Amino acid sequence: MLSDWRVIYIGGVFIPLFLFIILIGKPQKSTADKILSAWLFFAAIHQVLMGGYAYNNMSDLPALIGWEVPFPFLHGPFLYLYILFLTGQQRRGWKHILHFVPALVVALILAPVLTSMPAQEKLGMTGPSRFEPLFRWIVRGIVISGVVYVILSLNLLYRHRRNVAVQFSNTDKITLNWLRYLIGGMGVIWVVVIFFQSASSLYLVVALFIFFIGYFGIRQVGIFSNPPPAHEVYLPAVVQLPEMPPAVMAVEDVADKKVKYEKSGLTEAAASGIYAALNTLMQEQHCYKDAGLTLGDLAKTLEVHPAVLSQVINSKEGKSFYDYINALRVAAFIQLLQQPEQQRYTLLALAFECGFNSKTSFNRNFKKITQLSPSSYVKEMHIHIQEDDESEG
Repeated sequence: MLSDWRVIYIGGVFIPLFLFIILIGKPQKSTADKILSAWLFFAAIHQVLMGGYAYNNMSDLPALIGWEVPFPFLHGPFLYLYILFLTGQQRRGWKHILHFVPALVVALILAPVLTSMPAQEKLGMTGPSRFEPLFRWIVRGIVISGVVYVILSLNLLYRHRRNVAVQFSNTDKITLNWLRYLIGGMGVIWVVVIFFQSASSLYLVVALFIFFIGYFGIRQVGIFSNPPPAHEVYLPAVVQLPEMPPAVMAVEDVADKKVKYEKSGLTEAAASGIYAALNTLMQEQHCYKDAGLTLGDLAKTLEVHPAVLSQVINSKEGKSFYDYINALRVAAFIQLLQQPEQQRYTLLALAFECGFNSKTSFNRNFKKITQLSPSSYVKEMHIHIQEDDESEG
């Protein structure tokens, strides 16, 4: 009967290979899928090499000692690039490959050292190795690489969260948990690397992290399987905006009210024209009632660039696209409340009619705008409406 440690060792090697095979067999692979599959492949090789240290049997294969050292320089770049492409924040070009240069440089430096070093010296049988200072510097580099890429990945997640509000009118079905799990798991691994000098502890944490990826990755729609039809997608990332022309490059982050628009090339007259067309569209077609409305959809209807439309909404309304659309939905909801024939419906039914797609989103946005919950507002206005236990959440 296999010991618990041996089961973890086998799982730590074969689960990333299994997930790699699943991703390779995925018919419609995105660039993010390819990055994740490559990451899992190298993680499996790294686990094979680390397993020998965890179980103190590297003396059987001294030729492999030291070859695991370059691999930690791969995990940070893979994490960063996976999130970068999954959230659509990448730019065109080959420069992304430069993230892997440190791993290549370390491998090239170590290759002559590891091939010429006697097995007795690798195993420490002849005392401290003459290359000990080199390995100490490399370990410092590993720690710096890990910390830097976790911080960079957190920054990508922060930017992604802000971009969601710029592009979508409903965000409740857009989950960021998968990205949080990846960054959090990597953060835990680097804590172990920095504060615990145990190969078995590190191997155990990495193996558990891989189990974690497998479990939550398979549950996350679109990671290890093709996404469902468009009306059922549980989006892990925002829709990427098209390349912006030089004239509007300054408006990339329109969620921040302090962004300056002077360099965008959009005149006040043009902005006023777009704003008037937007108001007319909302009054005549009630686009905000579409629960799946996005900035790109609205921009296409108005025949303007999405970044320009975001600029107009932000400058004229002082709101992000998300807040602007949901303010219209709240106003439409209040108008419906005033109509006696609508009062036979529940609050939630009226909210859905106005474009909200969940009770949580409805209650949050309504209270943000009116400072009251929907039920409290109804009571203060002395409106008699159908009771609904789900109206509060």
